[in-house]
Amino acid sequence: MHAITLLGLLAGPVAAKALKYTVPSKLLAANCTMPADYTVSNFTVYTDTVDNTKDNTSFYFADASTGINTSCSHNSTSKPSTVGSNRWPCDDPNVAFIYQTTGVAGLTLIEVACPGNVPQFEASGLTTPDLACTNSTSGSTCVAKQSPIAGDFDSLQPAPQSTAVSR
Repeated sequence: MHAITLLGLLAGPVAAKALKYTVPSKLLAANCTMPADYTVSNFTVYTDTVDNTKDNTSFYFADASTGINTSCSHNSTSKPSTVGSNRWPCDDPNVAFIYQTTGVAGLTLIEVACPGNVPQFEASGLTTPDLACTNSTSGSTCVAKQSPIAGDFDSLQPAPQSTAVSR
């Protein structure tokens, strides 16, 4: 009985399902729930053909294991979560995203692992939504054909030095 309890204590951070990344020894003692997977719902991209200040990307992010549920969007008034980057904050400051259609195309989700720990780490995962687009004379609206979209966090890295930017 004592061996089972001790084994449970040595297991370190908790996850709702198997992690697709290695947890560094710095986080093993944190005893927190590590981000494992997520869902993205209502993913929509609007691109204006004339005025790019009207462009908008929006969706809803949920991580059942950590309990985070938040709206995410990027438009002309958005400020990056890290100065000089294309990382956009969600309403919950522990979540950010990168959406790009070139290079490593897709939607990268980034979630702070064990918020408050020093040094800070972030889990990330890439998903590529299959989009259905409707074009008009003013622009293009694309929505994900599937909602929700399930994704996995498959990387855990130290967080950039400056991640706090007010929205």
